[in-house]
Amino acid sequence: MKSSIKTPTKHRMHPNSLANLEKGKQFQKGNKLSPGRPRNELSLTNLAREKLDEVCLYDPEGRTWKEYLVDRWLAHALDNVTYFRELTERLEGKILQPIGGEDGKPIKVEIDYKQKIISAISRHAARAGEDKGDPEP
Repeated sequence: MKSSIKTPTKHRMHPNSLANLEKGKQFQKGNKLSPGRPRNELSLTNLAREKLDEVCLYDPEGRTWKEYLVDRWLAHALDNVTYFRELTERLEGKILQPIGGEDGKPIKVEIDYKQKIISAISRHAARAGEDKGDPEP
């Protein structure tokens, strides 16, 4: 008599099975199927980083883009609250907004469902053609 237990094949093996987990890392260095973009691939961020160290064509003082943009950012921060807030958040981090009740105690929330249940029952009774009075407690 043949055994009814099927041996797992490559197509029926679960990706998290012990056999697969024992193989080691799923994504190995140099594997073309590894996630992520190669470092030298074209991206706007990489192009911008390269450009920041070049001399700014629009600056009469001949500063780099990095220096020019920082000076402009600081100048705008003096006149505009949004620029100032953005600048300080990037330099010092966002201000923590603690969530809590009085004196740092947890906030107590009470929800009274009694009235909602009574009104739902009343609506249901009205649709059924019954009396609209309050249900008995």
